[in-house]
Amino acid sequence: MRTNQALGRLRRGEVVTCFWMNLGSPLLAEMAARWNAFDSILLDAQHGYWTEETLLTALQVIGPTETVPLVRVARNDPALIGRALDAGALGVMVPLVNSVEEAKQAVSAMRYPPAGSRSAGGTRLFYYGEDYYGAANSEILCMVMIETVEAVSRAVEILSVPGVDMGFIGPGDLAISLGCYPQRGSVHEAAVMKVLEAGNKAGKPVGLLSASLEEALRRAQQGFRFIPQLTDYLAFRERVTEYRHALQAGLNR
Repeated sequence: MRTNQALGRLRRGEVVTCFWMNLGSPLLAEMAARWNAFDSILLDAQHGYWTEETLLTALQVIGPTETVPLVRVARNDPALIGRALDAGALGVMVPLVNSVEEAKQAVSAMRYPPAGSRSAGGTRLFYYGEDYYGAANSEILCMVMIETVEAVSRAVEILSVPGVDMGFIGPGDLAISLGCYPQRGSVHEAAVMKVLEAGNKAGKPVGLLSASLEEALRRAQQGFRFIPQLTDYLAFRERVTEYRHALQAGLNR
């Protein structure tokens, strides 16, 4: 089976880069994957605009490249997790995991028996290797999101669940749960660092969506190992805004 390079890097304690995609464009996903600028691409099927058809097409064009395709599903649902994996995702991010039981449910949905309850199927899977069914359990990246006060208080237990490969902090939902959105501040930062500490205790890497390149680099120095910063929307907006300002300045000379 294809080796999941992103999972391998996490297991070695290295930082994994990621391009976060919301806009639902397989064409942009193909470009980003073939430019090979990031270790992974995450297709956000929770808050992004991916349909089942466009998600499948994006996974088809990312799959043959060196970039690792990941999907965030809409909820902790074995059917949604299984569909994402059968379409070609090499890792799944599960939102709003608040307990050990919910973490176990996510793990089970990503693992074939006897380690889990994932159903065997998906004709595309053999493009990753004829041994997919036998090897997938050790190559599929299971990411659970810690993004509520409840989850933070149980972070060590959640991240200690066998089969959970990584914890990921959703900073916006965490701020709402803490009652400090959008300012965040010290209370939010304390919760973020508590999750990182929990990951260290459980021996699991922790990721965090960063608002800027500067924050991403700072988070990497703090010990975070999966740090998406650039999104398709922000990349497009920033480039268009930069061009608009340059054009306007030139016209006003």
